[in-house]
Amino acid sequence: MITGLVLAGGESRRMGHDKALIMLGDTPAYLAMANMLLLFCDQVFVSCREDQQLTFGDNPNIVGLFDRPAHAGRGPMSGILSFLNHTSDKPLFPPQSDLLLLGCDYRNMTEETLGRLVAVGQTQQRICCYQNHITGITEPLVAYFPANCLQELNAFGSTQSSVKQFVDTHNACILPTDIQTLKTLRSFDQ
Repeated sequence: MITGLVLAGGESRRMGHDKALIMLGDTPAYLAMANMLLLFCDQVFVSCREDQQLTFGDNPNIVGLFDRPAHAGRGPMSGILSFLNHTSDKPLFPPQSDLLLLGCDYRNMTEETLGRLVAVGQTQQRICCYQNHITGITEPLVAYFPANCLQELNAFGSTQSSVKQFVDTHNACILPTDIQTLKTLRSFDQ
């Protein structure tokens, strides 16, 4: 089982306006990414700030989740920790569920790019993400995390804020890119 998480709570300081609300066709980016994750996930959560006031339509498999104040100011890790530490009467997601993570600003994301990530991640049962073959930089906001590493990610996030550092130091399966894959990994501010 895979649970999806769209990171949409960023403050978009460099862009000057909310990336989550940029339209991709007739759909806001956060919802387009949530729909993309539904191709692989039973349920998708969208991590956002309360002041964004995002709407989630009629699909019960897409759920908004506010970033918790205790995790504020930590970049993408804020959304991940808010997801992992959600408290309620009922568990947020099944305990043995893997996590498919996607930033809201990957405007050209394709089913093929995510499908490859999921297939390799499930086979390897370890963190899986892409690495830009030109710059050598990993893309930790398009990543597959197996259930067995989520507690470790939660513990790491209690003292560190870099998702990239966690991925880089945890024997991740790094998928090389080609020119076509690189196009799908371009974010709005590139």
